[in-house]
Amino acid sequence: MSLKLRSIILGLFIMLFGMAKGQSQSEGTWFVYFGNQKINDKWNLQSDIQYRLNQVPDQKSQIIVRGGLGYNLTPGNHNLLLGVAYVQTNFLEDVFAKPSVEEKRIYQQYLFKQNFKNFYTTHRFRLEERFLPNEFGCRTRYFIAAQRPLNGKGLNKNALYGSFFNELFVDIKNTKFDRNRLYAGIGYAIDKAIRVETGYLLQTQMKSSIGQLQFVLYNNLAF
Repeated sequence: MSLKLRSIILGLFIMLFGMAKGQSQSEGTWFVYFGNQKINDKWNLQSDIQYRLNQVPDQKSQIIVRGGLGYNLTPGNHNLLLGVAYVQTNFLEDVFAKPSVEEKRIYQQYLFKQNFKNFYTTHRFRLEERFLPNEFGCRTRYFIAAQRPLNGKGLNKNALYGSFFNELFVDIKNTKFDRNRLYAGIGYAIDKAIRVETGYLLQTQMKSSIGQLQFVLYNNLAF
């Protein structure tokens, strides 16, 4: 990679980090780790850890830890997964009054990938069962993402790429729209298995919306 391109990437990350530090209380910043570890041609382990500041206007912070076991119906694609998640949320008005709200989840998902010339797309359908204090929830999520290399073909070592996704949430229990997340960002492939990415996400709910800066690390190293 040329020195000029490295400088552009570094400048973008510094600019977005500065924006995160200067955001108002009505905006948020998310720090995200995604792991996808291949066990063999059929099985994989998937995980993510997210630390979210001001996910919605009435939240101070949220921590999500997720993990699941996946099975490929075809080599490296059409993946079925069963997972669990733990969520801890601090609310602004309650931060000194009582402990965080804790939530446990079980989720099932189907994921498949498609390539169109130099676009790399992912579709994910997820069903979540949510166990909150004195409440049970159930919702579906449809996620579509695309990456487009900007300095060549493929998401290989030293690739700079644009990244886009949209995720729609629907509350099944109450049969209503829950939220939508629309994201655009830029990423860099350190090598074929490790990528870093940053961008801006707009989260919209029925009566509110909030912007989020995201900083993401992807780890696809195999066992």
